[in-house]
Amino acid sequence: MPVQSYDIFLSFSGTDRVAARELAGELRALGLRVFLDEDEIEAFTGITDGVQESLRTAKTLVAYYSAAYSRRRACQQELMEVFLAGQREGDPCGRIMVINPEPGTEHLRPVELADARFVRAEIGPSEIARQIMKRAVAVEGTIGEILPVKRPGWPTRRTALVKNFVGRYRELWDLHSALHAANYSLIDDPAAVSVVSVCGLPGVGKTALVATYFWRFAAAFPGGIHWVSMEDVLRDQYVRDLRHHVPNCLWVVDDVPADLGTSVLDLLPHPTENGTRTVLITDEDIFRDLLPVVRLDGLPMTDAADLLDAYRLPDSRVDRDARDRILLSLGGNPAALVALGKYLQDRHGLSSYLSLASEAETFEQVTGPAIAPVRKLIDRMSEDELALLRLADRSARFVFPARYLANLPSLAALDVGTILKNLLTRSAATRDGTVWRLDPLVVRAASAHRRLVLPRY
Repeated sequence: MPVQSYDIFLSFSGTDRVAARELAGELRALGLRVFLDEDEIEAFTGITDGVQESLRTAKTLVAYYSAAYSRRRACQQELMEVFLAGQREGDPCGRIMVINPEPGTEHLRPVELADARFVRAEIGPSEIARQIMKRAVAVEGTIGEILPVKRPGWPTRRTALVKNFVGRYRELWDLHSALHAANYSLIDDPAAVSVVSVCGLPGVGKTALVATYFWRFAAAFPGGIHWVSMEDVLRDQYVRDLRHHVPNCLWVVDDVPADLGTSVLDLLPHPTENGTRTVLITDEDIFRDLLPVVRLDGLPMTDAADLLDAYRLPDSRVDRDARDRILLSLGGNPAALVALGKYLQDRHGLSSYLSLASEAETFEQVTGPAIAPVRKLIDRMSEDELALLRLADRSARFVFPARYLANLPSLAALDVGTILKNLLTRSAATRDGTVWRLDPLVVRAASAHRRLVLPRY
C-alpha cells in the first residue's frame, strides 16, 4: 500500500483546533493535500509514529503559531524537525509557513521565524489559504527526502549527553536565536553579538543543552565545534585555543569559574570574525549585564518524569506518586535524576520509588555525588543568604512572595532584596514577577551545610 503524501502538514496547539479545522477546509478546497492529525491517523495506530510518518511525507509545515503553540512540546518537536531539514537545504524557513494570531511577535521562536514574512490570522482563512498555496506549490520533494547532516565524531561520553537529553525546546530555540540575533538586528537588539552565556546550577544540564544544540544544528556551523573546558586547560593554552580562528565555527567555553568574572570576554575572538560564535557555560549568572543569557532551571515535571521513566517505570500508581514527590524534592535536577534512575534500573522487586523515598540514608547516598557540586556553591554564600535558605528548609516551602519575605520578623534585620538578587545570580532562585522560587536542591544543600558548620553541644 503506497504511503500517503501531503502538500501541507498543519501543526497547531489543541486550543487552536477550531481555527486549524477551518483552515484545513479552505486548503483542501483549493486542491491541496493536508494532514490534520485528528482525521488522518487510523484507529489503533500509535499517534506519535503516525504523526512522525506524516510529517516526513509532507512537503511543507504550516504552523498556527499562537502563544499556546510555543508551550506545546509536540508542536515544537514538529517545528524543529522541519526547521533543521530546511537548514540542511540552505534555507531553514524554506518549508515553514507561519500564521501568527497574536498581536506581537515575542512568542515566535527561533529568530528566523520572527524575521521571515508570516501571515496574520486576522486576514481570514480564505486569504491565508491562497497565500499558503502559492508557497506550497513551489516546493519540491518531501521533508523526509532531505539527507541528514553529518554528525560530529565525538567521544561516547559527550554523545551520551545528547542521547539522554529530553525537552528543553524553548531553551534550544533561545540559544539558537541569541547566537544568530546579530544577523537579524532589524527585529532584535541592534547591539546583538554572537557570544551567549548559558548558566544554571551544577547538574542542571548546561553542557548537555549545548551539545544537543550543536548535534541538531550542526549544519549552521560548517567550521565545526571547538570545545574548551576551563577545568582541563591552563590559562595560556586556553588563550592559544581561542585565538585559533576557524571560519563559521562554534566555540564552547565550558566550566567558566565565577571568580574569573567577565575578564574572560577579553580573551575571546571578535564576535563577527569569520562567522565565529561562542557559548560560555557557567554556574553563576556573571554575564547578565553584558551578554544574552540562556538560563537553565530544573526540568519541568513532564520532562523530568520522562527522564526517570527511561531508566525505571513506576510499579504502580502509588509508586508513581512517590516518583513525583521525589521529582519535586530534587527540583528536576537532571544529574540527580539520572543518578536515581541508574540506581533503580533493574532493581525490580528490590527497590522502588516508594521504598527509596522512605530510606533517607540510601536516598542521600544515591543522590549525594550529584548534589556535591551544589554544596560547593553553598560554601560561597554569605550567612544572610544561608539564613533565607534555612528558613525555606524549616517551612518546607520553596515559593515566596517578595513582600512576604520582607515582612518576616526573622529576616527584619537583613536586606532581603540584596539576598534574593544574589541567589538569582547564583542560579539558586528564580523570579516570576514579585514571586520568588528557591531551588529545592539548594535548600537541601544549605540545610546539610548548617549541620556541618554549627557546633554541637
